[in-house]
Amino acid sequence: MKATIRSVAKLAGVAPSTVSHYLNQTAPLSAATAKNVEQAIAALNYRVNLGARNLRLRKTNSIGVVIPNITSPFFGEIAAVMENKLWERGFQTLLCISERSPERELSQVAHLVSRQVDGILLVYCSQKSRVAETLKNISVPIVFVDRRVPDQYSICTDNFLGGRLAARHLATLGHRVIGLLCGEPSVENVAERIEGFKLELQRFGLEVPEAYRAKGRQDLQLGLRITDLLQLEPRPTAIFATNDIVAIGAWRKLVESGFRIPRDISIMGFDDIAISRFLVPPLTTVAQPYREIGGKAVEMLVDLVQAGETATPAEKSVILAPTLKVRGSTAPLKKGGVDGKAIDGRLPERTKAVSPPKSKRPTSKGASRPLKS
Repeated sequence: MKATIRSVAKLAGVAPSTVSHYLNQTAPLSAATAKNVEQAIAALNYRVNLGARNLRLRKTNSIGVVIPNITSPFFGEIAAVMENKLWERGFQTLLCISERSPERELSQVAHLVSRQVDGILLVYCSQKSRVAETLKNISVPIVFVDRRVPDQYSICTDNFLGGRLAARHLATLGHRVIGLLCGEPSVENVAERIEGFKLELQRFGLEVPEAYRAKGRQDLQLGLRITDLLQLEPRPTAIFATNDIVAIGAWRKLVESGFRIPRDISIMGFDDIAISRFLVPPLTTVAQPYREIGGKAVEMLVDLVQAGETATPAEKSVILAPTLKVRGSTAPLKKGGVDGKAIDGRLPERTKAVSPPKSKRPTSKGASRPLKS
């Protein structure tokens, strides 16, 4: 015979309402009473009807997570952080992969809403994403992750500052001919990295001509296009890739072509994915605080879910500062090449910086002061 709340209550010697309070945590119980109910549930092998309870409470304790792809180490790492944090808070995760398709992304969000998830964490695929436009028709709270969306709950890295850090590092090393491996400008993160990079180079009286920019989707294949830049005269002495995966693709092509890193050419990336630290030499990169991004995104969404329409998180849009990780793949320029020795941020600058043009870009928390020249 199937166990019921009444049979559990009878065995535990309590009222059915007491068992209900125990299951739903809607009222405090003494330790002895809670233990009696727990033992009765175990003895009768009682199983809660989650569907009925969720219908009654209008909560499913599930959260939808949508990311552009699962093969990107950065998205994989940030998704893992969010899943672990959600698990700690008592939520199950429903993961969707948009494959960079705005149509697929919108359909997945609609499906998650129909599944009655309590909230959605979304890394949208590009500026062509239509989710933000349809928020008024979405009945669950959404937090945008790794993307800044005006007037919406979001958390991301200060990509503009990250681009400045990369440019400052290479210019300080003495590099004057620099190549760019650029991801899609339709992704705001990438556009801001490039904009920050270009602005900081201007402070050193430098620029990156159009011919020295290879553009495409941010993947290994874009990195292989470093061969286009190596054929230019003068040849670049340093390369900035807008993410680590692109840098790793370029790394392979450089090694295949007989280049020694950093003796013959310096290269750096963006993100600080785990594998970047295991290259030989390790990859210099601009690190995104992905653990903090994932953790704060979950915290923000759970606050919204638990507070409902009365939710007022302390900050609606959070922008976190990136950090420069100087490793072995970048080195100072010397006459006729580079000297093969990586440095840290204490090396004095070799060129007097000119005053930067005024910029109204948003600054991240803790990064509001301009970089010192």
